[in-house]
Amino acid sequence: MLVGVLLAVSLAEVSLPTVAPRHPTSAYWFAAVIGVLAFFGSLVGHELGHSYVAKRNGVHVVEITLWLFGGVAKLEGDADDPGAEFRIAAAGPAMSGVMAVAAGVAAWGIDRWDGSRVLVGLLIWLSAINVVLAVSNLLPAFPLDGGRMLRAVLWRRSGRKRPATRTASLIGQVLAVVMVAAAVAVMVWSSVWSGVWILALGLFLLVAARSEWSASAARPELLTHPVSEFRRGLPRPLTSTSTVAELERVLVANPHAVLVPVLDERGAVSALVTRDAVSRIPPAQRAVVPIRSLCEPLVGLPRVHPTETVDEVVGRLGRGRSWWALVVDGNGVEGVLCSDDVDAVLEAATA
Repeated sequence: MLVGVLLAVSLAEVSLPTVAPRHPTSAYWFAAVIGVLAFFGSLVGHELGHSYVAKRNGVHVVEITLWLFGGVAKLEGDADDPGAEFRIAAAGPAMSGVMAVAAGVAAWGIDRWDGSRVLVGLLIWLSAINVVLAVSNLLPAFPLDGGRMLRAVLWRRSGRKRPATRTASLIGQVLAVVMVAAAVAVMVWSSVWSGVWILALGLFLLVAARSEWSASAARPELLTHPVSEFRRGLPRPLTSTSTVAELERVLVANPHAVLVPVLDERGAVSALVTRDAVSRIPPAQRAVVPIRSLCEPLVGLPRVHPTETVDEVVGRLGRGRSWWALVVDGNGVEGVLCSDDVDAVLEAATA
């Protein structure tokens, strides 16, 4: 709200009267209010760019929170590969660039046809503010979009995400300190208003980059944690006569499940069916094909005790291979442990 008020005052009292003098004050203020709304619309457009590409890459968007330099699209987890990470990060500045061009072309057209000078000034300002959004978010400093793009490049080269995050957030901290120093210089020798904006961005970036730096630090104590902390729950069992369509519904309701237990004729869990089994059956046949032919014996999976440590399980089952293990105690199966989750823990422990 405060940002909107400051922008409206700046537009109505300074920017628009400079570009289009000798107009009524009411015209400046009306255009300023429209401009502030368009500014917030630009922030939404920036984040919708992220959201659209995230969904295209299989990452669910939980919510969008607006803030001064572009907002934050809260994602449900991170991208699975650096290519998707790069595309998602680049989408926001790209959308801001598109909006800057659109506003600039509209200003040119209205000016060419001798339209309202106030409207032309407003569109030029809107184009400029979108350029600022795009450029500021492209700074190679995590967690800005440019920093996420840098992390994706480092992640691609090293194959390890957390060290890439550490490097990108370190660069972010260095750049933030430089921006704070530059902001002070701008306020002393040039424009206080411009210096305040640079200072705000620099301080935000410093706090956010330090937070990411700390969050991506090595946590060797994770190796001694019991594997029960990292297990995935199992969905309700199906019978061997259940259809592939029923299996598909269970998996949709349990997006993190990698397999579904299957009951035998005695009502005991003796088999399992994996998530990728659904793709083997054409959609038109899933409602009639039973999962019986897709089942795999439960005895084929290794077993771990919930109190075993990550280090112990890795020593027994290995690292860098794809496996699933049932987490079993004296009362039955508690869940399933995935090698992907264990590898993520190992990376966090040794970053």
